[in-house]
Amino acid sequence: MRWAALAIACVMSLSTWAGPRSDIPEEWFGTLVHVRLTTGDVLRGELLSRAMRDSIEAIKVRTAVGTATIDLDQVVEIRPLESFYRHAWRTLLMPTAEPIGTNHSILSMELLTLGAGIGVGQIGSILLLRSIVPGIPASHQLSVINAKATLVRADYQQLDGHLSLCVGGNLAWINAPNRLQHVWIAGTFTRVRSRLTVMAFYNLSDRDVYQLNAGTFGSALMRYTPNAIGFGLGLDVQLPARDDLHVLAELWNSDLARPYQTMVVVGVRLANTALALDAGVGVSSLPLVIPIVAASWTPW
Repeated sequence: MRWAALAIACVMSLSTWAGPRSDIPEEWFGTLVHVRLTTGDVLRGELLSRAMRDSIEAIKVRTAVGTATIDLDQVVEIRPLESFYRHAWRTLLMPTAEPIGTNHSILSMELLTLGAGIGVGQIGSILLLRSIVPGIPASHQLSVINAKATLVRADYQQLDGHLSLCVGGNLAWINAPNRLQHVWIAGTFTRVRSRLTVMAFYNLSDRDVYQLNAGTFGSALMRYTPNAIGFGLGLDVQLPARDDLHVLAELWNSDLARPYQTMVVVGVRLANTALALDAGVGVSSLPLVIPIVAASWTPW
């Protein structure tokens, strides 16, 4: 038990700083942090530098309302903002340019799929998803493989944020014979309480009509323009009064030559460092209304 407690303490120390006598890791300077004070107040902003005030060690943090100089003996905890919100690698349906990193996840979309998000260092990210709809044979289920590489991260101190750029691709099987392929690029600009993602993708598939079978539930035809360029916008905003509540929004267009092939998605996310629960709705121009629910568990 003693060794177990020691191991847990060591792991926690990698992502949390506490106490004025400890050294703040140098790599945290210039990044966004979450600072909790002895008064119970919480500040979020860019950790700028160390300082001295009246012979007392202090730090400087640039927040949305200005730069604060905080005595270290008033600080209970400092944590990188990235470790505080571990679900930044996706919005509702859209991947962002942020890597999964160490935030490996088990997730379910619509409660009818089961999948995993796996980080490969701070560059590679892989999403695997498989539908598990009762009553539908395995050959009629949905499978998705999505992979991305985050190649660039640039800090913008004047804007209190950073920009990440990635390239990616995916394969999706809607029934075993119906294969869709895409390549895509995305950029995500992250600030203290918001993330904006811009994406462009290209449909490599050469068919425009797909027959979708669902066992005893019947079948339907799906039209999807081949060799088309589409785009997406994604927004993730954390509410000021609720650190655990995010508003999510997405705009999708599958073919720039056909503006009417568009879908708008809005939703909310209730999240802590281990669990994210999403609920929203997608409205397309068909017209079609799609309820969206998702759950993501990040236990590691």
